[in-house]
Amino acid sequence: MKRVVRVATPIGRRKLFDYLWTDNARPPVGYRVLVPFGKQQRIGLIVESTTDSDLPLKKLREVSKVLDDQPVISESLMKTLVWLARYCHQPLPEVLWSALPTPLRKGRPLVPKLEMGFMVTPQGRQVDPRELKRAAVQRRILETLQAHRGLVAGDALKDAGTSWQAAVKRLEEYGWVLRQELDRPQHRQPPDLIQDLNFEQLTARNRIIESLDQYESFLLHGVTGSGKTEVYLHVIAEVIGKGQQALLLVPEIGLTPQLIDRVERALGMRVVSYHSNMTPHQRHRSWHFAKSGTTQVVVGTRSAVFLPFKNLGLIVMDEEHDASYKQQEGVRYHARSAALHRAATNKIPFILGSATPSLETINAASEKRVTNLVLTRRATRVQLPAVHLVDLNNAYVLDGIAVPLLKAIEKRLKNNEQSLIFVNRRGFSPVIWCSNCRWIARCADCDVKLTYHVTTDRLHCHLCGKSGGSRPGICPQCDSVHVELLGEGTQKVEQFLKSRFPGTRVLRIDSDVSKGYRKIQSDFERIQRGEVDILVGTQMLSKGHHFPGVTLVGVLGADRGFFSIDFRAREYLVQQVLQVAGRAGREGKPGQVLIQTAFHDNELFATIVQHNYLLFARQELEQRREALQPPFSSFALLRANSTKSEVPKKFLNTARAHAIEILRKEHCPDVRVLDVVSSPIERIAKRHRAQLLTSAASAVELRKFLRLWVQVLETIPKRQNLRWNLDVDPIDFY
Repeated sequence: MKRVVRVATPIGRRKLFDYLWTDNARPPVGYRVLVPFGKQQRIGLIVESTTDSDLPLKKLREVSKVLDDQPVISESLMKTLVWLARYCHQPLPEVLWSALPTPLRKGRPLVPKLEMGFMVTPQGRQVDPRELKRAAVQRRILETLQAHRGLVAGDALKDAGTSWQAAVKRLEEYGWVLRQELDRPQHRQPPDLIQDLNFEQLTARNRIIESLDQYESFLLHGVTGSGKTEVYLHVIAEVIGKGQQALLLVPEIGLTPQLIDRVERALGMRVVSYHSNMTPHQRHRSWHFAKSGTTQVVVGTRSAVFLPFKNLGLIVMDEEHDASYKQQEGVRYHARSAALHRAATNKIPFILGSATPSLETINAASEKRVTNLVLTRRATRVQLPAVHLVDLNNAYVLDGIAVPLLKAIEKRLKNNEQSLIFVNRRGFSPVIWCSNCRWIARCADCDVKLTYHVTTDRLHCHLCGKSGGSRPGICPQCDSVHVELLGEGTQKVEQFLKSRFPGTRVLRIDSDVSKGYRKIQSDFERIQRGEVDILVGTQMLSKGHHFPGVTLVGVLGADRGFFSIDFRAREYLVQQVLQVAGRAGREGKPGQVLIQTAFHDNELFATIVQHNYLLFARQELEQRREALQPPFSSFALLRANSTKSEVPKKFLNTARAHAIEILRKEHCPDVRVLDVVSSPIERIAKRHRAQLLTSAASAVELRKFLRLWVQVLETIPKRQNLRWNLDVDPIDFY
């Protein structure tokens, strides 16, 4: 009997294509193949085999060639990816190919070219690098290698000098340096799980270990500094001891430098990272290490959930509440959903950790769908920081910073302690306006205000990235000279603090200056060494970092969360403030948090002052229940955009008419289809945007409707440069 294989090709379509399989062997599902496509040969991926086809078998073309000797997507991972495509209503081919590193999508060999690593020998560790007075490159390389206990990639030695390769070769000849392939597992040192677990940590660890080799999801809800990471590490050590692999997910690469070093020291082994800041070749190598079982621990961002582990035994999602886990472009998915399904498919435990869990996860725990493990106190026995509100209605403010906060900073400087000033807005000033005619500088391509950046002396759009020219000295509308800068961003706060406290070491951390893994790592090392007096930064500073010298946290601009149209804005506000507040007083000395607000009597701040996130969560969940908002209903947002202003709404109104017809025929009274509206930011990068929200109390009913609706949407002609996408469980309504 002739077999038919269904093949996914990355051509931007939802459908799979049928080909004849003429080999006597069983069709290799999950393998890459070369197939004829029109007059060309394309790379495809076998998704399933069957004996049936929509076309007569005589019209089907044969598979040209199998490219691999083992699957690039395992059977269990294939199940998760197929489920994800159906749940999110995303094209299956796009989901499958997005799970592969770029070189594999281009047909490169399964096994990448492996990079060489270098390590210092016991003999070389005894050498004083200062003795190499006439060999500066050799000296710098030896210093670098002596600072590490394991293999160091060649890329990390390039900064020593252009002749670094020749210098390494000479050090090898001396017997001081050893060269090995980086894919070999190397123990950096004996495991160093030095921190004893307290009773709560030990209880959580033992409860999770009981579930190894079976599926169970856990919420590890611990206050900031409660030692959640230590619990992860002890459980991961158990998994490694069983010969299995562990995946530790983090929301952003900014968390990885500190965390990787901590994991490697604790477990005594090399850890592989996987994130978007790596080159395609580096991601391919990490993919290979996970697949081959060479590495037992991977630390990565959301896309690491699709790595093809050889023997996965545990998934941990740190800071599970973070919005960065949701993919907002291309294939729209939430890593939490993908990780949960993968853990269930592989019959392994899944840990969600956070000091401020998402309300969806808290609700799941209250319904016993997730096992709740609580850490109520800090592991260091240090008290949580005292939180105080600075009433902006009665305080004198200088360049965005109230006098009480300035006095608190001055006190820390005298005590040689560090302060962290949180302002979640980069640039210098977010508003440039004329006080005479009220003109405001806006982006020519987007419906947003331009931000002034003093470092470039130019206006910038933070949505499309376009420059709006230099700062105007004269109003372009009324020729007045009264053009002013309003509001404050990280650059303005940094500049003011440097002038207010001359000689103070101020470090700004935001996406403008902290670009790349090495720069982030270097900045955090400076903070750890006490080479910084005041940190000024955006949300990059609020996510799980351990700054032992920080005893004061100042929060600016917290009130912006009260003016959002997003129903999750209150949740994000409380999470963000509590997270950044948790950076204060983590070791030894007591911490203090000062929050500037014009709404000091708002009930949200009462829960923050008390560090009582659960009280806020219960209140917020009750409001959402009454309003039929997630997690008590399911949302799906259909977005459309075009260079023509009228096109998106026209398409969405057609889509809405089809939706109403489907609901009438299929009798889905639980599903609601709202009216078509312009997006809150109606124009971005010259493209006009609109959206249509659908919801249902039953997720099953909504998925049933969406499956039928998407089939109809695919048939609507895409005219006048129209683009559309469907976002299931959206977290961004802008």
